[in-house]
Amino acid sequence: MKITGVVAEYNPFHAGHEYQLKMAKRLSGCDCIAVVMSGNYVQRGEPAIIDKFKRAEAAIYGGADIVIELPMPFSCQNAEMFALAAMIELSKLHIDSISFGCENDDVELLEKIALIQLTPGFNSYIKKEMKKGLSYPNAMSNALKSVLNDEAEAVYSPNNVLAVEYIKSAMKLNLNLQYYPVKRVGMAHNDNEITGSFYSASAIRNSLMEGSFENLKLTEKSVELIEKFYKEQKKYNTLNNYSDYLYYKIITCDDLEKIYEIKEGLNNKIISQVYKHESIDELIMSLKSKRYTYSKLRRSLLNILLDIKKVDIINIMSTNNNYVKVLAFNNTGRKVIKNAGNNGTEVINRYSDYKKYNLTPEKLARFNITNKSSNIYYLPLKNRKMNSEYTENAVYVDI
Repeated sequence: MKITGVVAEYNPFHAGHEYQLKMAKRLSGCDCIAVVMSGNYVQRGEPAIIDKFKRAEAAIYGGADIVIELPMPFSCQNAEMFALAAMIELSKLHIDSISFGCENDDVELLEKIALIQLTPGFNSYIKKEMKKGLSYPNAMSNALKSVLNDEAEAVYSPNNVLAVEYIKSAMKLNLNLQYYPVKRVGMAHNDNEITGSFYSASAIRNSLMEGSFENLKLTEKSVELIEKFYKEQKKYNTLNNYSDYLYYKIITCDDLEKIYEIKEGLNNKIISQVYKHESIDELIMSLKSKRYTYSKLRRSLLNILLDIKKVDIINIMSTNNNYVKVLAFNNTGRKVIKNAGNNGTEVINRYSDYKKYNLTPEKLARFNITNKSSNIYYLPLKNRKMNSEYTENAVYVDI
C-alpha cells in the first residue's frame, strides 16, 4: 500500500485543504492519504476553534483516509519540534512520501536548504545573529542569506519554513521519502481578509468569531461540524477565552522559568504586565519585541496555561512511544491501521485499546499531558467534558 503523509491543523478544515489533499493524491499516485493533525491546541499557540474529533471528521469527508493525532505537547511548540514530532508519528504508519502546501514548490531548493540547516556549524551562524537581538526566525533567515543569497527568500513564508522542517525531520529520521509540494493558491498563510480563490484559516476564524458564515469557502461537512460545535458550546474557542485562567496561573506559579520557552527576563516581563490588559492579545502585544515574536509569546503563554514545563518536554522526548492515537478514519484508513498493527505499531482507536497492548495510559506522560490539556480546553465552554481521553473514540466515516 502506497501511503502519502500530510501534516495539518485544519483550524478549521476548508476548501483550500480539500484542494491540497486532492493534489497530494494526484501528484503522489498514492492509495491512501494519512494525516497527522494537531489535537485541541495548534502550533501558533492557541486552542483550536473547534475540537479535534470534529476537525478530523471533516478532513475524512474532504479527502483524507486516516487522521492521527500530533501529540501534546508538540502540537503547540516551535516549527522544528512540531515538524519532528509530526514526522515521527507518520513514520509509524509506514508512509512512502509526504505532501505539503508551500509558496515555493521547488523541491530541490527546499532539500538544499534543509541540508544546509543540518550542516555542522550552521547553528553558529544563527547564534551570531541572535546575539544582535534578533528573534530565531529572523536570525535563521539572515544565516541562510549569508549562504544562499537571494535563494534564501524561499523560506521567508510560514508554509515554506514548515516545508523545510518536514524535509529536515525526514532526513534526521532516515525515512527516505518522496516529497510532493503543492503550490499554495489564493491567500497567504496569515492573511485576514476574505479574498481570492481560497481563504486562509486565519481569515475564516476571524469571520466566524464575528458571527459570519457567509461565503467562507468551507466544505459542506466542515460547516455542519462547526455549527454543531457552536450549538453544543455556545461559542468558538480562542486563547482570549482563558484570560482569567492564565492570569491566575501566572500569579500562582512559583517559578515561571520552569515553564518551557520561558527564559530569564521574559518571566519578569510577563509578571509586570499582569492585570494591565483585557485580552491575551493585548498582553502579547505589550510583550512583543525583536527577540520575542508574536507566535513565540503565544506559545509561551499557552505553556503557562497548560503547565508544560521544560522537564516535561525532556521526559517525553526521551521516551520511545510506539503508539498512535487515531482521531478519524474510513475504509481505506482501516487498511492502514491493519498494516501498521502488523508491523509493530500500537494503534489506539479507543481507551480500551491501551489494555490490548499492555499499556497503562496513566503511566504515559504523553497521555497524561494530553488528558489534562483536553480538560482545560473545555474549561471556558458551555458543555464541559472531563477526561474526554477516556470516553471519546475515533470517528469512523463510511464513505
